[in-house]
Amino acid sequence: MHIKNGNKPLWLSIQRWFARIIALLFIVFILAMFIGEGGFWRHNTGVQPLHVRDYLFLSFFGMYVIGLIIGFWREGLGGLISLLFMMIHIIILSSEGIKNLTYFYAMLLPCLLYLLSWHFHRRYARQNAQTSQ
Repeated sequence: MHIKNGNKPLWLSIQRWFARIIALLFIVFILAMFIGEGGFWRHNTGVQPLHVRDYLFLSFFGMYVIGLIIGFWREGLGGLISLLFMMIHIIILSSEGIKNLTYFYAMLLPCLLYLLSWHFHRRYARQNAQTSQ
């Protein structure tokens, strides 16, 4: 006997909410880090202006966050978008010779949780469709 939440097993709901909570924590951390640094408003004297490369990195990072936000509604799409842009970010950084990418590998966690949740929900829906026929 399985515990159910509505018509789905409870573990599927727990998995979905765990992915959402982890993604929300990452979003809050990223926004707090960006706002804590002053964002676009605080510039020290003598600081080099941003270059095209820096804006490219920021746009990849922004698309990662947008993918996490989309994952609240569409887990598969949001997980795929955020995974794709974080992998691009990791590949570019590793090609530049940066060796310690542990933080960026940890940022793959919400993407993978979204994709796992999407996969198991889809598999459960297919099994129910086959048993109801």
